[in-house]
Amino acid sequence: MTSDQLSFFDRNDRERSLFEQGTPAAKPTTFSLTKTINAPTQKVYDQWLIPVFIGKWMFGPKVQREKVIRLENNVRKGGDFKFLISRKNQDVEVTGEIKVLDIPRRLELSWQESTYPDEISLVIAQFDSLEAKTKLKLNVKLPTELSPYKDSIKRLWSARLTALAKELK
Repeated sequence: MTSDQLSFFDRNDRERSLFEQGTPAAKPTTFSLTKTINAPTQKVYDQWLIPVFIGKWMFGPKVQREKVIRLENNVRKGGDFKFLISRKNQDVEVTGEIKVLDIPRRLELSWQESTYPDEISLVIAQFDSLEAKTKLKLNVKLPTELSPYKDSIKRLWSARLTALAKELK
């Protein structure tokens, strides 16, 4: 065998050992959504803070098969929120803290669901005035363990923003 043939086998062994190591671990991930809503900025912002409004677009049958049981929100920087939802015959509690409350421009929330009790996401909503309309830009930062669910979580938030826009028509 020639040295060229030996290096070929050596390279294949190296490549095979790389494949046998498995896939690399997932990393934290972020996604963004933008929606223009036909309502003034303050009105759109209020929809994120007042429980009766939240129950009309963020959760419930307009978004997915679920029922709102209880919505509590302590509106202040550092304030907490608790949303209890029945989803697939299971009670799911969504909790978090208001990290940034810059009315009516920016809102940052930690977001944690009881189905993944150790995983905390960050939801950042930016509200920009376009005369009588609002451009809402949403950034969601997911922890490593939720990264594989990025597409389905993004679809859910997209459905929520669509429900919000319909609510304010």
